[in-house]
Amino acid sequence: MTALAVPATLPAAGQRGRTTIADRVVARVAARAVTEVELTGGVTRQLMGITIGRRTGAGSAHVDARVDGHLAMIEVRLSLAYPAPVRAVTREVRSHVIERVTTLTGLEVRHVDIEVADLLRGRKR
Repeated sequence: MTALAVPATLPAAGQRGRTTIADRVVARVAARAVTEVELTGGVTRQLMGITIGRRTGAGSAHVDARVDGHLAMIEVRLSLAYPAPVRAVTREVRSHVIERVTTLTGLEVRHVDIEVADLLRGRKR
């Protein structure tokens, strides 16, 4: 068995390469973060503006993310349990998504747009 040769000095950090995180990865991290907030739910799928399936709030929120260098922009579409305080819950979702994406990816989240697509009665988490 031969030992790997280790250079005596490493090149500067900027010359060693870089890690690229795909938009899809950021979207999945953000979607998971939304599920960690109380009173939130998923949204039904739509095809050409027509709702497919039942409005149950099950599943995950619809999340789109765009990464540009070290910045991430995120759009979230979710449902909330009725009568949830919409402003307070969306503020908590925004804060939690920013914290989780930043912690797990190292990206700076520039903004999180949230659309509340539905208010669901009798839904508790």
